[in-house]
Amino acid sequence: MASPLKRSLTPNVLSFPMATMLLAAGLMTAGLLVTGVWAPAALSAADVSITTSDGEVRETELTQIGPDGVHVQADAETAIIPLEELSQITFARDARPPLPMRAELTGGSQLSITGLTWEENSVTIAVARQSPLSVPAEQLRWVRFRPGSAATDPTWLGWLEEPRRADRLVVRRNDKALDSIDGTVLGIGSDAVDFEMRGNAISAPLAKLEGILLSGADALPASSAIRITDTSGSAWLAESIEFPAGSDSVEAVLMGGSKHAIPIDQVLSIQFSGGILALSDVEVATASYGAQGNPATRTPHSDRMDNWFAPQSKDGNLHTNAPGEITLRIPDGYQKLIVAARRSRDVSQFTALQLDVIVDGESRWTATLQDRESLGLELPISGARQITLRASPMSPPTESSSPVSAALGGRVEWFSGRLLK
Repeated sequence: MASPLKRSLTPNVLSFPMATMLLAAGLMTAGLLVTGVWAPAALSAADVSITTSDGEVRETELTQIGPDGVHVQADAETAIIPLEELSQITFARDARPPLPMRAELTGGSQLSITGLTWEENSVTIAVARQSPLSVPAEQLRWVRFRPGSAATDPTWLGWLEEPRRADRLVVRRNDKALDSIDGTVLGIGSDAVDFEMRGNAISAPLAKLEGILLSGADALPASSAIRITDTSGSAWLAESIEFPAGSDSVEAVLMGGSKHAIPIDQVLSIQFSGGILALSDVEVATASYGAQGNPATRTPHSDRMDNWFAPQSKDGNLHTNAPGEITLRIPDGYQKLIVAARRSRDVSQFTALQLDVIVDGESRWTATLQDRESLGLELPISGARQITLRASPMSPPTESSSPVSAALGGRVEWFSGRLLK
């Protein structure tokens, strides 16, 4: 089913409570977004720390970014560092308090927002503390109206990584659980989402919703993107950037082709290519299945079981069988782990499993996998050396249970895994 955002509809407006909109000093009228005037002071240079691709760190002043490279000034002398020799530019600024609403584009940019309008095939997003961004409607991947929580994040993040044939309305059942309804978004008004499910039209109040996931809006590969993080928590993925001499903004061409100017005094960091690493490409330190570390529990079949069910990398994903784990060596500089887990699709019987993510020997995330649900996580890992993904059965095997059946029922696929700098 095609995404309804690709069809021409009567203009619809998504607006939010006044207290939230005042954060943007804006209002929505007649399908248009009117924001308060943001007037930054003109800047000709910014104090930065530059890390080159060979690991050299340089404290200097950034004066310009152009096709020929980054222009810096030190001791009244100007130098140009080619873009291909850059790893990261860090600015000496503090992050602002996060806002509750976020949206993601298909190009991978994840934005802190205060609202948005949807008019026919164009979406105008009120980016936090910046000028609005207009993108084609098919480039909107999801919108989350509420801040995440430890209870709801695994479900929400798991659904984000799943392919979708229909739009999905995500309802917060209570503070600890989410429900979903698949169908077609018909329109978005000031206080409700009009939605069609199996031929029946419903109006879902925004106050009851966690967010909206749109079909036909899979994220594009962004391993070569330039990643710009701003003080409001937005992470912009760009094909190219430019900071003209004397300008007050970094001009970015986003993945997907849309353009946006990010005020230079709101930029926290600029990460050049190499900032995203697929988890399946990370070096494996150890991988084990069953009672590898306990000789007393091994049987004559243990070696054969180890060969059959040891964790493996396949089709860009990591696969483990419970009880089993895989430990990865994390290269320097990565700040965040993103991954989701689900039952392997060839499993027909379900074994309740405990999933754990262990960082440098410390358990940092635990969840229970009951059926074919997907569970996801985003975890800060700054300075980490190793990450272990572990799957364990919730119930111990009995004498009559088949070890092969138990292993098949406990097969887990860790998918869409990646490390971010």
